[in-house]
Amino acid sequence: MSNYHLGSNRVQRYARFEHAKAGHGSGAGYERWRSTEYRPHTPGERREDVYVAHHRLLAVVECYPIDEPIESVLEDLAEKDVHHRNGIKWDNRSENIEPVDHARHASITQQQVRAWAEDEKRERERRAAGVSDDDVCDGCGEVAELLATSPGFAGERCLECARRECDGEPIEV
Repeated sequence: MSNYHLGSNRVQRYARFEHAKAGHGSGAGYERWRSTEYRPHTPGERREDVYVAHHRLLAVVECYPIDEPIESVLEDLAEKDVHHRNGIKWDNRSENIEPVDHARHASITQQQVRAWAEDEKRERERRAAGVSDDDVCDGCGEVAELLATSPGFAGERCLECARRECDGEPIEV
């Protein structure tokens, strides 16, 4: 940080959080920290926007021991992606983010995309066949003639799922 001095390198007096618009570009859909800095050591030797994704900043403090040297944390994090376990880019709760190797992250992300695509395809087929969401089991996602409720689970289940998930509570059809 010795290259940066307020005033002499024309570093902004403030930085801000912003939200990148959804799309396919780098950082699309993520909250990020933005700062504009004069960067004399870069090829352009000019002011440049510097962006750091909010979830990467949070990973530094949430996913590593507090006594680990910051250099070690940044070195480890530089080689990793920060994964949102539930797939929601703006859910930056500590229990939802984890640093993972890039290859593993790509694999996880592709599995999620395939699963979402299969769900969407199934939904389109159901709508085309005239099946409403009211006829679908909230447990297995299959169409059922009879749906049951119980204090042992939320929503409606087919009889097979209801028996499995009721935790001994009564089932109503």
